[in-house]
Amino acid sequence: MKLKNLKTKTVCFLLVIALFLQSCSVYKRTSVTLDEAVTADRKVLVVKTNNTKLKFIRIEQIDGIYYGRLKTKGKIEKIPLTESDLKTIRVLDKTATTIGNVAIVVGSLGVVLLVIAAIELSDLGDGWGDWSY
Repeated sequence: MKLKNLKTKTVCFLLVIALFLQSCSVYKRTSVTLDEAVTADRKVLVVKTNNTKLKFIRIEQIDGIYYGRLKTKGKIEKIPLTESDLKTIRVLDKTATTIGNVAIVVGSLGVVLLVIAAIELSDLGDGWGDWSY
């Protein structure tokens, strides 16, 4: 009974971790300009000159002023951006994000299956070496 409970808790724990890690985002290594970030129309990671990181939903240009759209507490804020305050601007890499998320889920499921197999094999008892002919 204890092994069944352990198996259930282990499987649930590993699946929760897999779902939690699935929300990871991968950003491109190279920095882009504000104009390129506007045309990309994707999530953007901005590092300011004081090393604070901001993750914007997207960057848009309105009347010559750049704004970063930031989601906070269910609302969307527009934060004005000036090029002199920005250190790097990195755009979301959709391909790497998708591959990473799939690899995390497949790897987690593989670990879950290995744990289940190990627990099931341990249920067989001490009779492994006892062959009766």
